[in-house]
Order: sequence, then C-alpha cells, then structure tokens
Amino acid sequence: MSDFEQAEDDHGGEDRGAERREPIPEILYSFYEDRPFLTCTRCGESLKDCPEGYKVSKNFKRGEVLIEYALCMPCMESMMDEASEESKRVLQEFQEERFRHVSGFDECALCEKTQATARGEEFGLTGICQGDEMIDSAMVCIECMEEMAEIISDETRGKWNRFREENFPGVPGDFEPMPEKPTPMAF
Repeated sequence: MSDFEQAEDDHGGEDRGAERREPIPEILYSFYEDRPFLTCTRCGESLKDCPEGYKVSKNFKRGEVLIEYALCMPCMESMMDEASEESKRVLQEFQEERFRHVSGFDECALCEKTQATARGEEFGLTGICQGDEMIDSAMVCIECMEEMAEIISDETRGKWNRFREENFPGVPGDFEPMPEKPTPMAF
C-alpha cells in the first residue's frame, strides 16, 4: 500500500483526504531553493504531475535543516521494495506497535515527544503530498529514528547509504543519517 493510500486508510477508510488537504506548508519547502520541491530527488520527474503523490522529508536539529528530499511514490515504493524482507518485517512491527494516530508536526507519531523535547531538538518532518496540497503529515523524533535504524538489516542500511551518497554529495561529513549504528533519515 502506498503512503498516499495509507494516509487515507489511516483515517477510517473513508475518502477523508479531500477534507484534510491543505496547501503544502512552507516548513516543507526546499530550504535551498526557497520554494516547494519541484522534482523527485531520485528520478528527477515532476512531483506536481505525479498522480500517485509524493513524500517530502526534512531532518532538523535546533532549527537547522540537516537534510531534505522529495520522493515520488513510485520511487518511495521502489526504495521500500529494495529493503530486505527482514527490515520490512521489523519496521512494520515497530510502527504497528508504536504508531499513535496523530498527524501534524507538533508531536512524534511514534512516542509523545515534541519538537522541543526531542533530544537536541532533532527530528524529522514528513508530508504526504499530491499536486500542491499536503494530505497528511508526521513528526518523528531522533530517538525513534535511531530505534528504527538500529533494527534494519545491514543490507538495507547499505542501500539507504547509497541513496544518500548518490543524492546528497554536499551533506557535511559529520552528518551520518545511516552510520554504522545510526542517526537515520525519516522514511
């Protein structure tokens, strides 16, 4: 199931996406381009015209953007398909156990931390978008991102590291979204 379908399913199976739609907030705009993301970070296709929708993710620390990217749903699904079966299973279990059914950027979707109470004020924001509208959103604190990164397989970690290396050559050397035992990207 795509994140777009999951966003609608998480709201009772009804087509509530139309009710929840709102303009993409500026916090999800590209910091470097000072506008909404236009193309998929992985394939370069136009996001606005992607009928399946897309996901925008940004990691912050004390108000500073550490990394940001946008992935069309076909690329997002392809990346998830590339994850090992073990990683898919443990991530699904982790999220099923912890998911709090909260949307928005105020509190972690997996625990009760807020942006201000996350260690070092470090967290990830994600928006599920279609066209120029946001359908759903979530905040995940650094502690939960680290817990998820700890449970993925070395195979999956390697693939996600390659994604980072191929798409973010300018990321500072001391920022490792997936180091050996990691500080991850919010997927």
